[in-house]
Amino acid sequence: MISARPKILVVDDLPANLLVLEAILSGLDCELICARSGNEALRCAHAHDFAAALLDVQMPGMDGYELATRLREEVGLRETPIVFVTAFADSSEVVQRAYRSGGVDFLFKPVHPPVVRSKVQFFLDLYASRQRLQAEVAAHRETLAEVEAFNYSISHDLRGPLRPLDGFCEVLLEDYGAGLDERGRDYLRRIRAAAQRMGHLIDDLLELSRVSRADLSRQAVDLSALVSQIDRELRAEEARPVELVCPAGVTALGDARLLRIALENLLRNAWKFTGRQPRPQIAFGRRDDTPPVYFIRDNGVGFDATYAGKMFQPFQRLHGADFPGTGIGLAIVQRIIRRHGGRVWAESTLGQGATFYFTLPA
Repeated sequence: MISARPKILVVDDLPANLLVLEAILSGLDCELICARSGNEALRCAHAHDFAAALLDVQMPGMDGYELATRLREEVGLRETPIVFVTAFADSSEVVQRAYRSGGVDFLFKPVHPPVVRSKVQFFLDLYASRQRLQAEVAAHRETLAEVEAFNYSISHDLRGPLRPLDGFCEVLLEDYGAGLDERGRDYLRRIRAAAQRMGHLIDDLLELSRVSRADLSRQAVDLSALVSQIDRELRAEEARPVELVCPAGVTALGDARLLRIALENLLRNAWKFTGRQPRPQIAFGRRDDTPPVYFIRDNGVGFDATYAGKMFQPFQRLHGADFPGTGIGLAIVQRIIRRHGGRVWAESTLGQGATFYFTLPA
């Protein structure tokens, strides 16, 4: 809710003109701040936030055009509507100079009270709407930050009970497994597997929370080098004859740590879904669009394009239990790319591989 009355800046070197405008606007729900020179108006701009400014064009020293330019340099007034009040004829030269100076509208002398009131009221309504929107955005950001903090705290605390659950099941299997029948040992193995799956899910949720809260440190990043490094790590984990096509020198501007997380999730996906291919192939590259489009393509199982819009939502898994996973990886990728101001999408035909695209604006 907006508590203070919005302010209108009125600037004119003639006191009689200021009195006329004060009388015309007296019935509006606003506070008038009057100044008789450009320098006085600038001092007012340092002390107040304005819904609009009415500037006389012809003033000694600093005229209305120069004042408008100076007001536009003030951080708090860059979006404030400026209306010129002028006795000049309505000519193209006057209009062009006014717009170049940052003006959005005109009032020609002698002013007509209904026109002045309607224009100022419009800017007051616009200001009130903008204030409400800013308050709503701030409230949503605060709520989102609280939810992210809650998720991080809960996920972190859930890890504690899982470690002894998994550990004691392992001890039971190793030290007392011989005293159990096959069904008992199978139950323990299932408990361990479920605990480990929950552990992986919690780790992914924590990663999702971290990338949402992390500060961006933009720099030139060699994406080709990151892809090659991740590929070597994947080969060390799982010896498979995966063919990787990765041209050298593909770079982008972004946060190196977050972009590595995004690329690792995309490459792990490609490795996972090419697991049943006799000749698995993965390609990384860039299309010279504007902005550039980067991609990771594989010849794996693909997916039904009908569900392409859902796959970046948390916990969405298009292949069920056929392939392991928590359904968080692509949500992490989307968060990271959006943090950079880009977008990510996927194209595929079931059984014919998939391609994931993303942009990173300069």
